[in-house]
Amino acid sequence: MTETPSMRELPAEDRPREKLLRLGAAALTTPELFAILLRTGVKGCHVGELARRLVEAFGGAEAMPCLRTHDVESLRAFVRTRPALRGIGEDKLATLLAAFELGARIFNPPPRALRKPLLRAVQVAELMFAESSRYAREGFWALYLNRRRVLMRPPELITLGVEAQALISAQALFRRAVMMDAQALILVHNHPSGDVSPSAADVETTEALVAAGRTLGISVLDHVIVGRPEIAPSFCSLRDTRRCVF
Repeated sequence: MTETPSMRELPAEDRPREKLLRLGAAALTTPELFAILLRTGVKGCHVGELARRLVEAFGGAEAMPCLRTHDVESLRAFVRTRPALRGIGEDKLATLLAAFELGARIFNPPPRALRKPLLRAVQVAELMFAESSRYAREGFWALYLNRRRVLMRPPELITLGVEAQALISAQALFRRAVMMDAQALILVHNHPSGDVSPSAADVETTEALVAAGRTLGISVLDHVIVGRPEIAPSFCSLRDTRRCVF
């Protein structure tokens, strides 16, 4: 494959940054947008060629939506295991991750606090699909509620990359609830595979957290497992399925 011309070889008006300022961001190709983010190349590879290789490694422009699932560890591993991307260091990784996160926040802004009581599992699932689908690993969220069962703030990610054997510690979960004077909470975690069947560890952990909440006077109302909206069933409520006593 013919390599991409270097910036010096391009007419000034066709260089990515100048082209963006002249025609707008929508006029740029995906590699050109990445070239602006990367700013410079690496040893033996100018920035235009590095950007092309990066887009190709991701699977092409049509595969860009998958980037929303990358975190620091996964993107670092992705780059390190591809010789064509050798030389991309922490500074460029940080720039890329910041751009991915800005894009996610612009097109999937964090949900605002709801004014109506959050009473049904389907409401919880609809609230969480956009947020949870950004992660390729399991995460654990808490929805903190006031006396009227109204969400006090956007869902809070407590931990990412949880282990099946110990989803979350009671200390980490209830510390925030006490600080916020929350009266109740709903537990949420995602199954990226799309299979929302609760495991024995899910049930055991939920029961332990419900018991801890009773001790503190904070009601745990439900534990909702969310999968993918296009796969049915797309969520599972441990309360509705009577897998746990709340």
